[in-house]
Formats: sequence, C-alpha cells, structure tokens
Amino acid sequence: MDEKMRMLLPGFLLSLLWLISPTSAQLPNNACSQYFEYLSFNQQFIGHISVRLNPQFENVLVVEFSQRGAYTWSYVGSLTLLDSDEQTNSNLRFGEPINYRVDFPLPSSPPKVTQIRLNNQVLCSAAQYPLPRTAITLTHKLTSPQPLSFLGPNRIPTGVNPPWSALPNEPQPVYNIEEIPYQELTTPRTRPVAQPQTDLGSRAAPKPRPEQVEQSLSSICGRERALTTPLIFQGEQLQRGQLPWLVGIYERSLDNGLPFFCGGTLLSSWTVLSAAHCFRFPGRDLPANRTVISLGRNTIDIVSAGELRDVSQLVFHEEYEPRSAQADIVLIRLAKQVAFNDFIVPICLWSENYPLQLPSGYKTYVAGWGADENGNTNTKVAKIIDTNIVTEADCLRELPRRLVQPKTICAKRDNAGPCGSDGGGGLMLRENNVWLLRGVISLGLTKDNTCDLSKAALFTDVAKHIAWVRQNMWE
Repeated sequence: MDEKMRMLLPGFLLSLLWLISPTSAQLPNNACSQYFEYLSFNQQFIGHISVRLNPQFENVLVVEFSQRGAYTWSYVGSLTLLDSDEQTNSNLRFGEPINYRVDFPLPSSPPKVTQIRLNNQVLCSAAQYPLPRTAITLTHKLTSPQPLSFLGPNRIPTGVNPPWSALPNEPQPVYNIEEIPYQELTTPRTRPVAQPQTDLGSRAAPKPRPEQVEQSLSSICGRERALTTPLIFQGEQLQRGQLPWLVGIYERSLDNGLPFFCGGTLLSSWTVLSAAHCFRFPGRDLPANRTVISLGRNTIDIVSAGELRDVSQLVFHEEYEPRSAQADIVLIRLAKQVAFNDFIVPICLWSENYPLQLPSGYKTYVAGWGADENGNTNTKVAKIIDTNIVTEADCLRELPRRLVQPKTICAKRDNAGPCGSDGGGGLMLRENNVWLLRGVISLGLTKDNTCDLSKAALFTDVAKHIAWVRQNMWE
C-alpha cells in the first residue's frame, strides 16, 4: 500500500485518541450521579447539578463536598445558575430541571460530593474523605419570579413529574401551563409527551409530513442574525452568532467529564444531523443516552453562554458502511426542543432550486473545532474555511476508488480543511446570503499521524440522501 495512504481513517479516530487518553486528575467516586456530574475542559473541572424545584416557594439547595488535605481558603468555590434567567424561569414554570454550575477552589483536583439537600430533604449522600480533609458547603436560594396557579387537585400536566413529596391527603402542586413569548425567530411551541430512549427502529413520536417541516423552516433557516460571516476565510475564528446551526457533540463520560468528540448541524428545533461514524465504528457504539449536544456556542467550553441538550434517539442510515463515506449520516433527536434565537438557527436543506451537480472549483465551506496546524487536538473556538469542489474524476485520482461513491462528494483546499473531530460537521454552500447544508464531513487521508490536507476530503452528499433526511427528521 502507498505510504501516503497507509492510514485511511475517519477524522473521528484522531479525536478518539484524545477522548480516551488518561486525565491527570482522578475523579472522585460520585454517589450523586442522578443529580451531579463533573465536567472538564483542558484538565480543569467544574460541577453540574440538575434538579427539579418546587415553583410555589423559595427553594434552598445545599451541596456539601469533601476535599483531600487541610486547607484554609478565602474562596471555597461557588454554586450559581448555569442557564440564563429566562431559561431558568421557563424550566421552573414547566417543571423541568434547573441547572447549576459548581466552581471548585482547586479546579484541577475536584472535591468529592458528599451530600445534596433540597429544602432540607437529602437527595443523596456519601462518606467524607479520611483526615486530613476540608469540608465545603455551598448554598443557593431560588424563588419563582411570579405565583403559579394550580390546575386543580391531582391534575398534573402531561410529561411533568413533581420533584417533591406531597404531604398525605394534600393535592400535589402543579403548574399553570401558559404560552411563553419567544423571540422573533421562534416557531410555535409544543409540549411533547416524554418518549422512551431508542436508537433504531420505531419513531419516538408521529412526525409531520416532510413538506410541513420544510414549509415551517423555510422562512428562518440558513440566515445569520447576530453577525454575518464573510465569504472568504483563511481558517478564521467564528464569532458567536456566526453559523448558528453549528453544534458540538459531547460524550457523557464517568471518567473524563464531558469530552467533545464531533460536530453536527441543526436542521430543526428537534433535529441535528451528524456523521454515523462518530457514534458507530468498530469497537465503538455510543448510545443516545450518553450523548449531549451543545448549541448557540462558538466554543467547546460548555460553561460559556449557550444551551445543552440531552439526546433521546439516534437514527442511522441503513446503508451506512463503516470506514467509508457511504451514507455516513445519523439523525439525532434532542430530548428537549430548542427555541430559535440570534445564536440558534437551523440551516437550510438542499431543494430542487439548487444544482445537484456542482462544477469543479465551486466554493463551499467547512467549520468546526478539530485539530489545527499547531498540533492541538481541538481548538477552543470554532474555525471556518472555504474549500473547492473536486469533481468525481479528479477525486478518483487522489483517493481509492472504493471510497469515492455516487453519493459522496469531494472538496479540497491545499494545506487547509477539516481534520480530527471536525467529523460530523457540515459542508456548506452560501446562495444569496442563505446557507445550505450540502454534505457531512466523513473521512480523509492521514499522513505522519495527522491529516493529509494535500488530498481531497470526502463528504457524504446530503443532497443525494435528501428524501431519507426529510422523511426521518423531526420538526
């Protein structure tokens, strides 16, 4: 085999090496995993707490930790709300979990959580470290911003479970479900019935017809609102609000917090499109319930402004073949619908109004947080660069014939392009200031343990799978 082609692997594998590399800090045992998790970035840790509150009165959350060693600190950490006030109030109103951020006095050596109490009720507990140790207690109070009326005795809205225990013979507190005003881009809100997590097979809920989905998104998709991305790039960093359909995908890991591993593209308020190889590859089968989506961010720092969503379902294309770009696509159903705003907007899908066959040199764009020219496995801030379409005939001169298929598409820019955990991100077109998704970053050649950017990169052509995408996506 030609030495230049000796390592033909999806870009995902480069990121996988980082994902499974040992961390310098050993995370403590977590007896409160139902409510608490450690999150990491560059070997610095914070805590994330998610717990349902009672909207009828002031809620007091107390979290206790145990730190190895005896310390005298002026700063013992902090317990703060993770979401915006608007998002927190919405979650409180609809009985959804409230998210807290915990900052530690030693971010590189996080303490062990020993107890979480909500309104004097112990939710979980664990033993403290042996002496010498330092105890840490953090408290947060939260009150509903306005009174919420009852629906009536024992009437609970569909899909909402009260997180507190009711006294005997007392009606359980419930919520007055009201329509919340949204920003200009928001589609009408619906309250979905909770669905079981599945990966393949049955649909989680009845879906609207494809033409209904397309019609409801056509007036908002593919348009940047906060900022406008320039047409020519030299690997430029994105500002928040540029390419607001670009999402990061993370794995919920017990050993390493919440590591980033792939990119994706928002198609609707429920649907993200990514590469199947990010989830399924020989030796890897990541389920939906260990996947987390970051939206509205230009950075992989998940404690910055933006939103996180769990995933309820993965739908893989039935023609997907590992180690190829053949139908290398997966649809991801968010566990909770997102509201569109200046920083979260879906991209437009290809339609008959746009050319199916693109000529050589046609300008396209890729973006992501993948490996860079400085040897970093990931860049903290997403970068974008323009690439040129390579015809199938020219692509066959650079890549093995078995990889270049009728439903793949090639693009190239010398010494620049997608690499590593850029996998799953989109190959994008820009037509009359409207952005379209044309392909999904799938694979490329590697050389000297990095990406060989002298060769074309291979993408799954979403336009040639458009019927499957429209049939299986959620509005």
